[in-house]
Amino acid sequence: MKVEATDIEKMYRLGRWIEGQSRPLLVAFKNYEMKEEIMTNLRKLKQPLEKFKGIGISHYLHPQEREDRKRMIQEAMAEHYSFGGIGLENYRFIVVGQGQQQRVVKRKK
Repeated sequence: MKVEATDIEKMYRLGRWIEGQSRPLLVAFKNYEMKEEIMTNLRKLKQPLEKFKGIGISHYLHPQEREDRKRMIQEAMAEHYSFGGIGLENYRFIVVGQGQQQRVVKRKK
């Protein structure tokens, strides 16, 4: 897909510069549809060109959102354990949905 410079609202590096270490790049698009189109086509990067190996793309989460997700996962793990669930290492807990419709889903590894 083609992304023009006019499609990008802001773009900057996060963190401090340290020689020999890469830093994340935060990119904000002018419209939400462009971001969603890119995020839905990420599966096409599973077999990228050699120069794109090691690149990861993810949604930016505010620190409070990250804490909320961690708390939700810890609560789901505690609930799994309290109902006699054993083998937490056999499951992966992930948060799905957006906004008020977020929930934790338990998947077998």
